Amino acid sequence: MENRVNKMLENLEILHELGRQRCFELGNPFYFQDAADNQEPGNELGRFYRKELPTGEIFLVSLKISPGSNESFSFQDTMIRRIR
Repeated sequence: MENRVNKMLENLEILHELGRQRCFELGNPFYFQDAADNQEPGNELGRFYRKELPTGEIFLVSLKISPGSNESFSFQDTMIRRIR
């Protein structure tokens, strides 16, 4: 059991891909912060998130996350610019 846990900890860089895949399976957008976006005008402080849609479109957005009922969350985003 310990070996399996160690292997998972060695491969942490793939966890975001699993979350992305699950969001797309549910038909939801995937939000994440990318260090490369700090070079976008107005985002030098890294305040904005990337919003990736299942269609492949990527936007830079400001994001507000609010807790909802029954362990759910509400995501409210404002588009800053389209990246691709």
